Amino acid sequence: MFDSPIESCPVCGQIVALDQTQRECAREHQCESNVECPLQKYFTGLDFSTALAKDSLREKGY
Repeated sequence: MFDSPIESCPVCGQIVALDQTQRECAREHQCESNVECPLQKYFTGLDFSTALAKDSLREKGY
């Protein structure tokens, strides 16, 4: 079983899963787009729901 990393969010007051993008989390927890996310550096940054070109991944160091 894989346990996703989680963290308590001071903005929405809920526990959030960090194995998603910040955009997905904001949509799930109804965060306003003008609010800076305090957990931004902990999210994966990769949206696995879309196909990514290998070259763009190489540029990011993957």
